[in-house]
Amino acid sequence: MQISWHGLGAFSITGKPVAGDVTLITDPFDNSVGLRLPKTLTASVVTSSMDSEVANNLGFIDGTEEKKKPFLVTHAGEFEVQGIFVTGINAPLKDKTPHTIYRYDLEGVSIANLGAMNRKLLEKEVAALGNIDVLILPVGGGVVYDEEEASEAVNQIEPRLVIPSYYNVPGLKLNLKDVELFCKELACVREDSNKLKITKAGLPQDEVEVAVIGRT
Repeated sequence: MQISWHGLGAFSITGKPVAGDVTLITDPFDNSVGLRLPKTLTASVVTSSMDSEVANNLGFIDGTEEKKKPFLVTHAGEFEVQGIFVTGINAPLKDKTPHTIYRYDLEGVSIANLGAMNRKLLEKEVAALGNIDVLILPVGGGVVYDEEEASEAVNQIEPRLVIPSYYNVPGLKLNLKDVELFCKELACVREDSNKLKITKAGLPQDEVEVAVIGRT
């Protein structure tokens, strides 16, 4: 499995759950945030955590040769697309704004995506996520978790690997903190490549690790 980060909560997750590459894209943003998504993005499935410019640019993503239009998931439920299993869990934000967190399962790896979460998870939400290998976690403060709240979420979910999201990068118009503040809470490893490769066997075994991926 390979994971790339495009800024904010937008990731491309590509694996081979059955036969051939299948890509899932999370929370595609629009240009108003100050960043641009790569023009070549294609996916079999796209998930959106909320109806906001930071996560709802669904029409930007093209389909693939096998699936001409990506399957769109914007709400709670259970879905399966070409061997990728997606579970959406209703988790409103602090101000009750509708918001969905997700669990993705492919290649034997479970991934939790907390979207733009800004409050402590409820026990029922943690239970619905289940055992998680990889946690995609907002860390930049302001409208999402700050570094301390993000660290608390790690303790709640107990993943083996954490990938930070929603932090400051050049050009971004949102007021978010740098990822280094979160890295003071949990030691981070900056990946040499902009693409993080993950296998079930290669996941950390003893202590949680944090991988910071360069933006593509």
